[in-house]
Amino acid sequence: MCEDLWCLISNALHKRPAHVAWICRLLEGKCRQYSYQQVYDYAVAFASHLRERQVAQGDVIGILAVNGPEWGIAASAVWKLGGVVAPLHTGFSDDELVNALNAINPKLVLVHGVDRLVTHGMGILLDDNPERIARESKLQAKISGAQEAIRSYTSGSSGHPKMVRLSHSNIISNVTTACQCADITDHERFLSLLPLSHMMEVTGGFLLPLYSGSTIVLPRVLASKEILDAMGDERVTAMIGVPRLYRNIMQGLEKRFRQAGPLMVWYRALLKKCPPWLRRRINWPIRRKLGGRVNAWISGGSRLDPEIAQYFRDLGLPLRQGYGLTETSPVMCIQDNFEPVLDSVGRPLAGVKVKIADRDASGSGELLVKGPNVMMGYVDPEQTREALRDGWFRTGDLARLDEAGNVILTGRCKRLIVTEAGKNVYPEELETLLERIPGVKEAGVLEVEMRPAVVMALDDEDATPEAARAILKEFNARASSHNHVIRFALVDELPRTPVGKVAFNRLPEIFADRENND
Repeated sequence: MCEDLWCLISNALHKRPAHVAWICRLLEGKCRQYSYQQVYDYAVAFASHLRERQVAQGDVIGILAVNGPEWGIAASAVWKLGGVVAPLHTGFSDDELVNALNAINPKLVLVHGVDRLVTHGMGILLDDNPERIARESKLQAKISGAQEAIRSYTSGSSGHPKMVRLSHSNIISNVTTACQCADITDHERFLSLLPLSHMMEVTGGFLLPLYSGSTIVLPRVLASKEILDAMGDERVTAMIGVPRLYRNIMQGLEKRFRQAGPLMVWYRALLKKCPPWLRRRINWPIRRKLGGRVNAWISGGSRLDPEIAQYFRDLGLPLRQGYGLTETSPVMCIQDNFEPVLDSVGRPLAGVKVKIADRDASGSGELLVKGPNVMMGYVDPEQTREALRDGWFRTGDLARLDEAGNVILTGRCKRLIVTEAGKNVYPEELETLLERIPGVKEAGVLEVEMRPAVVMALDDEDATPEAARAILKEFNARASSHNHVIRFALVDELPRTPVGKVAFNRLPEIFADRENND
């Protein structure tokens, strides 16, 4: 059993040296491939290059780069020397980047395709052609599993930055157990979509594919058409995405069905009445266009509407909800592949324990977690003391457990709305219901004067105050009185963090500025 990430990576690379590690789809229509042996050789060579730059065990090295083999090679080289990788998002504004660098305090920043740091002499520019990287070296630091491997800057959706410290053991335990729970084989082709500054992509979209002996597919651009083309052309079997991605794919498919004419609409309605096994067989042509042999579509980052999951399962596409946080390396739970409870995030991974603190009458309370994947702590000792109590990490998420041990999320502690009558309102549940109404692209619920209000983005043809009122009238007719939403603001899209999560901390300011009062 490997204790450190370089051991995990190098062992995997040695097992299948000729196997393709990366397929990079280039803008000119070509593809560039890297074998496992090439990735190993380049990582060892780059480690030698870093050593010449005086990088040593324990040094924090920032990586500011887009997804690709260069990122993986750089991270592997840092871990080979016993260094700490600090992923940085290429979408950071200058102020966000400065704040992150001040918090991380890296010895060096490795940069690919971004010139902001190179001009100030702070970075080594990663080469698009790893063959130019310096000579091979046999240098190897002695690393224990308890040592820090990643320092991840996370602001989340609350806007309060934290610097998470994860050990080699934290991440290795997550990779190995997630591989088993997600039923990953050595024949997978993973589509890389989330930025590698996001722990979900580091663990699930980089380390897990290499550990399992799979191939990583890098799309040319993150556009819907290219994503669908990449799925079909490269026969993608697995990917990790946020719920918004799967909603967009679903809406795109439904749009094509409607454009096919009323007969197709009638046919689709009739198909819904067929048993699941028959629907899956009839829908084979759709699956073929999406790669033909999908094994694992995983949704994470925020709540997935169960109706979206059911939609894809009816097509024979096993979309599953996962759950976790940066502080848990990041995966905590994942739905069962064969009998998932779709309104849950599944059961905890092997070795991970959960419990509910401060339960209310419905059984909901704050979710606590303990296990080998739980972080070493934050860089700030005070933040660590607040979050970790007797080995239990306070997630800040509200949840309850069903009889089978599935975790059912009900909201965030900090987003819970308590009305004047003492009723609990869970914004996430309201958002899911609102987004099911035709015309609503996305919704963000917030508290205004102890009542729920909403910031909404509507389809272009429906983006009027009158349409919004009609939508809320329809919603309120179905909702309990304490969940009624009257006040609203319209926007083109909800604000987002650099990794694509809704920035809920910005909703009050937007609502105050754009509330519709006419």
